[in-house]
Amino acid sequence: MIRRMVIGVAIVMWIAIIAIAFLFFTGAGGRVLAGALPVGGVAPVAFATLALATTPNQYLVCPEDLCAAPTDATAPAFDIPIDALRDRWQAMASAEPSVTLLGESNDGWQFDYVQRTAYWRFPDIITVRFIEPEPGRSTLAVYSRAVYGHSDLGLNKARIEAWLAKLGG
Repeated sequence: MIRRMVIGVAIVMWIAIIAIAFLFFTGAGGRVLAGALPVGGVAPVAFATLALATTPNQYLVCPEDLCAAPTDATAPAFDIPIDALRDRWQAMASAEPSVTLLGESNDGWQFDYVQRTAYWRFPDIITVRFIEPEPGRSTLAVYSRAVYGHSDLGLNKARIEAWLAKLGG
């Protein structure tokens, strides 16, 4: 009787281990987790009037005097035309793991992306707006935030700092 129970528990544990491995280490499992954590509707971001959430799971980078909300960092300036900065950003973002373009503004200068965390597939939304302060120069505003939870353990900050470093800013 005890032997059957031990064998039964061992079988259940192996099934659980296989199921967990499937969820975390296969593309199909990743789709299951992503489906369980939908992004939902992404509201348009107006950087000039943006009001931040009260949670720490967000990171905002803006040029001086653009954002009404307190920023976490001042956006770098680039000595390249705005369309070159946009193209460089799009190439960099598309090379990042688990990044999907969600949408583009009508004027073609603002984009929304989702990037999902490696194992749990939690979605973070990244909105970027490209700005031309003067001809031949450009900058951007970036707002990265978690869809779920209260804390992101600094992931949004780390992401945007890494992405800006890849852009050379």
